[in-house]
Amino acid sequence: MDELTLLRNTRDDSREPSPTALTAGRAALLGRIADGDATYATVQHRKKRRWMPRLTWAAAGVAAAMTGVLVAGNLTLSAQSAYASDVLRTAATQTIQYADLVAGSDQYLRSYTHARWGICDETGCEPNDQILDVYMPTDPGAEWTLYRDWGNMSGVLTGESIETTRAVDGRFYGPDSSWVNVVFADIPLDGAAAYEWIDAQYNGGSASRDEDNFVRITDILRSGLVPAPQRAALLNALSRIPGVTATDNVANLDGVTGIAIGRNEMLRAGERQE
Repeated sequence: MDELTLLRNTRDDSREPSPTALTAGRAALLGRIADGDATYATVQHRKKRRWMPRLTWAAAGVAAAMTGVLVAGNLTLSAQSAYASDVLRTAATQTIQYADLVAGSDQYLRSYTHARWGICDETGCEPNDQILDVYMPTDPGAEWTLYRDWGNMSGVLTGESIETTRAVDGRFYGPDSSWVNVVFADIPLDGAAAYEWIDAQYNGGSASRDEDNFVRITDILRSGLVPAPQRAALLNALSRIPGVTATDNVANLDGVTGIAIGRNEMLRAGERQE
């Protein structure tokens, strides 16, 4: 299972963290509370390190930052977030060892995406699967190719459900759009620095800063073309976003089973992205 499979679009909100992860999270939390300085240490720690899991939203009255009241939802979130952080950092470490594929002269690197997005109209919304194959040439000045099956939708370029288009730099839908929306060399290779790099670009989008950071990192990763050093840094950065969780044994849309990385956004009534 490579690290890209972790980020395939899946949907399964019903699963609970493993008993081992939940027990570890509960034990760590109880140990912090048992310490006479636990409350002070937790508050100070959260001020210095914004990426630590937030434990205050699950129930009213917990906003006093660990006053000794244990809420089951908080324990679950803590365990899930700790597990997700471990999964992502392990994936980042393993990614460093990968040798990126190098296309030869007149060859292309292919990125395959199977996604499920909603189609909405006045009657409601229904899921719609799309297939996207992107071919990136070795020559940066050559045209990229996109094959896109829009499923039950009409394509935006020709009106057909299946479209093939070509454009330099992957700008298939105009000069302001690109399949890869960053310069890979600009991404810091240290996980903490990569997180700060992403966070510094926040301009007020999404429902929250954390949600926007999550979306922008996963948008870069799902291009499928990020070099291993930058990919590892982004996976580590993703582990630092509050509320990120991991769920074992989830099948993606192609039936491949792995670990689903997701996040619930409380400002969207708990809407989950994976």
